Amino acid sequence: MRPQMTTVIVDVDTQRDFVLPDGALYVPADTTVPMAIARVLQHAQRSGTPIVGSVDSHAHDAWEFAPNGGPFAPHCVKGTPGWLRVFHDVPRRTRFIPMQHVDDTVRNVVGEDRKGVGNRELDAAALATEAQDGVGIYFEKEVYSLFANPAAAPVIDALALAMGGAEQVTFDVLGYCTGGYCVDAAAQGLRERGYRVRVLAFATSAIGGPAGADRSAADLGRLGIEWVTTP
Repeated sequence: MRPQMTTVIVDVDTQRDFVLPDGALYVPADTTVPMAIARVLQHAQRSGTPIVGSVDSHAHDAWEFAPNGGPFAPHCVKGTPGWLRVFHDVPRRTRFIPMQHVDDTVRNVVGEDRKGVGNRELDAAALATEAQDGVGIYFEKEVYSLFANPAAAPVIDALALAMGGAEQVTFDVLGYCTGGYCVDAAAQGLRERGYRVRVLAFATSAIGGPAGADRSAADLGRLGIEWVTTP
């Protein structure tokens, strides 16, 4: 029997291009922030708390890149070192969910689990079960919100249902970045789906520095999202 779980960690875009000083789109943060993220993820792994998250995933021709007329330097191009997660060993097992069309159900195609049986399809319920069993479920996305990946909402809803329903679950969001960007978008998307949401501000970096963080705290607070400043 699985232990009763009431929290889900949402790990947003903790990738080299954002987190590391030599990253293509480095976002400065207090030195305590990466350590805080690592501690939260490690505690979740030890305690059996599900981890879901997002990874910014671009091709070379992304509209938002400056060479293509966009506002940002090229970053998180899939297959490059900057695309990789910084905390690659937490969780120990990870399932990446690519962008995909979803009609009546998620059909995430994965490889064989036994030689010769052929590819498998994991639906939302199967992916939710993996999350409960300690597999980090990370959704690839090309814009701010992890919900831009059509598979995210069905999987997260299935996970919440398996944990007792929306009223029993709190989503704790961390990562890169607040200030009106991907952490905010993930939190807003969860709140719009009726979930209780907290942003672990001590484990986030803000574009715009303290002023950007203050704007996020105010904007998210108006939506009923809790802003947590201490571990």
